[in-house]
Amino acid sequence: MTGRLRMAVAAAFATVLTSSSLLPLVHNGNWIAKAVGAVVFVAAVGEGARRVSVPRPLIGTIQLVVLIPYLLLVLVPDASGPLPTPDALRAFGDLLNQGGDDIRGFAPPVPDTDGMAAILVTVVGGVAVLVDVIAVTYGQAAAAGLPLLALYSVPAALADSGLGWGVFLVAALAYLVLLVAEGRERLVRWGRPLSQPGARRGPTGPQRPWVRGSGRIGLATLAVAVLVPAVVPMTANRLADRDSGTGGSDHITTINPVVDLKDELNRPENVDLLTYTTDAPDPDGMYLRIAALDVFDGNAWQPSEQALTDVTRPLPTPRGLTPSVSAGKVTTEIKAVKNYRQGSLPMPYAASEVKVKGNWRYEDEGRLLLGDSGQTTEGLNYSVVSLDIKPTADQLRAAGGIPPEMEKYRGLPPAVRQALSATTMKVAGYGTPFDQAVRIEKWFTESGEFRYDLQVPKGNGRSQLENFLQAKVGYCEQYASAMAVMARILNIPSRVAVGFVPGHPNADGSYTVGSRDAHAWPELYFAGVGWVRFEPTPSRGTSPAYTDESAPVAPTTQPATSAPATASAAPSSRDPRCKLDECESKSPSASAAPAKHDSDGDTTRNVLVGVGAGALVLLLLAMPMLLRQRVRHRRLAALGRDAAEDGVTRDPGDAVLGAWQEILDTARDLGIRVQTSETPRQLTVRLGEALPDDADTARDALPRIALAAEQILYAPEAPQRTIGLAEDVRVVRAALLAAAGRGTRFRATVLPGSTFRRGTRAPEQSDRGGPEPEPA
Repeated sequence: MTGRLRMAVAAAFATVLTSSSLLPLVHNGNWIAKAVGAVVFVAAVGEGARRVSVPRPLIGTIQLVVLIPYLLLVLVPDASGPLPTPDALRAFGDLLNQGGDDIRGFAPPVPDTDGMAAILVTVVGGVAVLVDVIAVTYGQAAAAGLPLLALYSVPAALADSGLGWGVFLVAALAYLVLLVAEGRERLVRWGRPLSQPGARRGPTGPQRPWVRGSGRIGLATLAVAVLVPAVVPMTANRLADRDSGTGGSDHITTINPVVDLKDELNRPENVDLLTYTTDAPDPDGMYLRIAALDVFDGNAWQPSEQALTDVTRPLPTPRGLTPSVSAGKVTTEIKAVKNYRQGSLPMPYAASEVKVKGNWRYEDEGRLLLGDSGQTTEGLNYSVVSLDIKPTADQLRAAGGIPPEMEKYRGLPPAVRQALSATTMKVAGYGTPFDQAVRIEKWFTESGEFRYDLQVPKGNGRSQLENFLQAKVGYCEQYASAMAVMARILNIPSRVAVGFVPGHPNADGSYTVGSRDAHAWPELYFAGVGWVRFEPTPSRGTSPAYTDESAPVAPTTQPATSAPATASAAPSSRDPRCKLDECESKSPSASAAPAKHDSDGDTTRNVLVGVGAGALVLLLLAMPMLLRQRVRHRRLAALGRDAAEDGVTRDPGDAVLGAWQEILDTARDLGIRVQTSETPRQLTVRLGEALPDDADTARDALPRIALAAEQILYAPEAPQRTIGLAEDVRVVRAALLAAAGRGTRFRATVLPGSTFRRGTRAPEQSDRGGPEPEPA
């Protein structure tokens, strides 16, 4: 492998390793294979352009131009052919726009959509071009770290809790590989240095201490960068994290309102965060909200991106609330403890007027106040006037149709809808959406089947929900997520709210909210009332008064009605698995057929992916064996040629030394120690002892191979014939294998140790005798 090709491989390898830092930004890593293909493609095009002596300023342009058809073929295969077309470019642009919408609409980790894959693969391909041009075409590996740093910095800045030391280590090692490869090639240009006998040798002679030292310095630097943060106290990304200093003061901080509830509820100490007083007639219903999660992609609930406006007095009327619903006013005075820093102002729903100092912005969809320019709740005293909305059960049952703008709160991935529809229908039955929602809440809280427990795996994605509904053990995160998902299956708009339950009362009439009061609950939307709270978590919080009224028992089958009555039934009494008016058949078997077809397609696709992954793993495992066989075949083929008869200027000594190297590699594969200080004759004696007793032919062949190697090393003229040595090599190798055990032979065949030393020449090759070569 030439030095330039080695640099191209190192640049591609560094880009691939660094691009792995993007994986935490997306739920699934299906896009990474396409990105790796783009990197390999760019490296191959660049190496080909350099081999045909294309001017350096044009190489990067050629790589970019050729990269476009690759991106079209892998990202929009239906619209693209061998050549880019306007339709393919238009489809590619639409895909990038979709990816931009996904970035603006989701918080990391975002769903693995086609648009996101297009953006990520395009970015990685562009970085691959920059790294290849800078590091290989212009030979400036250090400067190539800038695009690699940019590729790493974006996910490091966007990830809520950072990328972790593992991702950093991979990215840093990628850059180190690139620097070492360039340093090695720079030193090679100076010629071959002198070395002491027996010194380690690299592919171009003795290994240079400068290269060895740079690698050690780089690894030591990485070790320090990883280990120091592990022992130095850092601020954790938690709802309420306390770091006790030497002075005994508590430090409480919050980074993201979308918190890990389980960690907070499992804290050994309950850290006080807020105290408040209220004139609410029912303080037990005083839930304080800090986030509203309205997007579910099958893996987690996330807040959508919403517009922020200035805080007005009063705030806009809650969406969907009509004057017919009772809504008294409640005033709450809240005080945050000195070091509690939260970027979202904890408030009861639905706040109508807020008096607070600082820079705050209003988000109408979730009715939240968010800090601007680093504003937090630290030490704040503020007052909130909120509406104590008290709808009746009859008002909720009589809720009208859902307005079109609420359709986004009913979206679910098809796989989630299909997986949980049967359970939802069994529990909710038929009737009004409100009655169905109450049945779901009471199933969680009053059936006696569910148990509240924090010692379960965290998460609220599809797999966690399926496990939760089967095991029926979980905590508020799973209960809230499950009810919100089941409501969407019933076509009821829903979201998950995050905040605090009312806390515990004090003797002076105030309430204190601590870190263990962190909670999550579902909010469902009913026209004419707006967003209303439900409490499906047993033994946590309080159920609203409107859910205490008995709901009709869920029927096991759909009520029998005449055909006209069924046709004129309210939309809420239809099978909620049908989306709005898209149901064409009421036959259960007919509606189940497409799902079966989709399942079969998924199964076939999963089988193909599994077979492909298995084949790739087998190929990777077989690579050492295949490489070893290729090297052995090349050496033996070289021994079968006669340089004098061929009339070519081939040095027969290379073939002879290849024969001796094959004996050495066979010994290494079998675990026989080979010392570089031994002469061929000394090593022959040792290897002869390892041969079987009946291997007389091999005992005669081994000295012949060693003698030929000695003639190459020490005789003034190299021999002109090498025919016959190939058969000697085969005989000796077969005898060495026969003397080894079955397990040793298997290891030597499948995982030959000499393969991992590939690229090194025979230890004697650089010490060959003979006349001095004339200078060029």
